[in-house]
Amino acid sequence: MQYDPTLISALEPDQLAAATMRPFPRRNLSRGVLALLILLRVYIVIAIPIVVYAFVHALLAPQQ
Repeated sequence: MQYDPTLISALEPDQLAAATMRPFPRRNLSRGVLALLILLRVYIVIAIPIVVYAFVHALLAPQQ
């Protein structure tokens, strides 16, 4: 949605805040995109514990 800059500048601050606080509608995604997002979530759930383990292990390992 494009806004006309002259109309935006004519709004009062309260009107501008109210206009910008409206959320965007949900977007309809294809099955492929939904599958990709689900796989990304699974990857993150798996990767975070691995990174935390590696970080803690590096902190506790004796230095040489």
